[in-house]
Amino acid sequence: MAILTAFVAAYALRVKIDARPVAHPLGFMFFLKIFLLIIPVWVILFALSGLYNLSSLRGRLKEISRVFVAVSAGVMFMIVVDFLSKDPLFPSKSVPIYAYGLSLITVIAAREIMRAVQRSLFRKGIGVYQAVLIGSGPIAQKIAESLKSARHSGYKIIGVIDSARGAQKRMTPLRVDSNFQNLLNRLKNKQIDEFIQADSSLEPDEVYEVVEYAANHHLTYRFVPNQLGIFATHSEVGTMAGMPMIGIKPTPLDGWGRIVKRLFDMTASLLGLLVLSPFFLVIAVIIRVTDPGPVLFKHRRLSRVGKEIYVYKFRTMKVRFSKGEFAGKSDIQVFQILGRDNLVEEFKRDQKVRRDPRVSKIGDLLRRSSLDELPQLWNIFKGDISLVGPRPVVQAELEKYGSGRSTLLSLKPGLTGLWQVSGRNDVSYEERVKLDLFYIENWSLWLDIRIILRTLLILVTRRGAY
Repeated sequence: MAILTAFVAAYALRVKIDARPVAHPLGFMFFLKIFLLIIPVWVILFALSGLYNLSSLRGRLKEISRVFVAVSAGVMFMIVVDFLSKDPLFPSKSVPIYAYGLSLITVIAAREIMRAVQRSLFRKGIGVYQAVLIGSGPIAQKIAESLKSARHSGYKIIGVIDSARGAQKRMTPLRVDSNFQNLLNRLKNKQIDEFIQADSSLEPDEVYEVVEYAANHHLTYRFVPNQLGIFATHSEVGTMAGMPMIGIKPTPLDGWGRIVKRLFDMTASLLGLLVLSPFFLVIAVIIRVTDPGPVLFKHRRLSRVGKEIYVYKFRTMKVRFSKGEFAGKSDIQVFQILGRDNLVEEFKRDQKVRRDPRVSKIGDLLRRSSLDELPQLWNIFKGDISLVGPRPVVQAELEKYGSGRSTLLSLKPGLTGLWQVSGRNDVSYEERVKLDLFYIENWSLWLDIRIILRTLLILVTRRGAY
């Protein structure tokens, strides 16, 4: 918006206010449409320059230098396009020059306004990160001093952990706890957002306890390099109090990765809902005619950070298994009532059975063709799940993921996933768990596209479906 304002002002200055004739008398609406088409390029340039990173700790001079680079690149891009195009983009060669100077002013001014708004919110406690500092040495003291004013930093240190002698005196007026458990007991009614590891006297086992807690509760953990020798496959490097800091990320699906994936999901699911809506109607009618009862079945699953959601499917089981003596029974209990003890062991092992006596004839066809999954396109559009991701699991299944359960819940489950294209139900449950964790730790948009293409191939062959 700031750049658009600058270019409109540049057009007005040269075409409307300046009395001199222009080389190319372009109408304002034509000029505006051309500029709006090029705006995505500006967004990309600003993103590549790091101007969309939400950091309240970045200095003004550093931000202004990045604005200068991004605006210069954007104006240069438009000049090159104008040079190569048969039709001119600007009514006069002076318009991009005016726009360049005005863009620097409007973008910097807009960012100053946003900074003022952000600090106003910080004063009211909105958006402030509540952090725990680990350590009491010179580095920890410098970080504490740098973050002392929440109004400027956006951070509030609510606790310090260190067992060194004199730690409390060095970190006054902050409260120092000698170990992690003492801190958790003291802050049990407060929300911790971030851990910052500086120079401390804690044993490595105690530090790893903090790291594990942060991972399990989806909290940010940062540390000063060369403190622990910790290596993270996905990490981000930043600065705090003039020192390099490393933040551990459980998956590359953070920041822009999550935005790209969400846009991809919304586009694909909306297109799928529009194109496949006739199939929805036909399947719904067949279900009602062959086995009168509800058309849809909803099942409670876990989404990102453990949020409970309802996943929708076309009903594939006979109505009688949701009423009477079977109402409210678990899968295992139903098999026991039916006298099918052989299916109990199969279900415990794979969370599915190959020949389920509860499934109707039309339900069997829907499962084998995976058409029962179509209503989940609505879940994807709403943002409950993703098009590609790990399997949607129930609370009881988390135990099978062991220490990887926090990684599993770091992103949304998917309609299809790596386990689907690696054998579907022919893959053992343990291998499904490994495939889910591999996907989370190695996500990329290209990987999603490959999984989707392989899913379409599997739907045609019906390999591993039941």
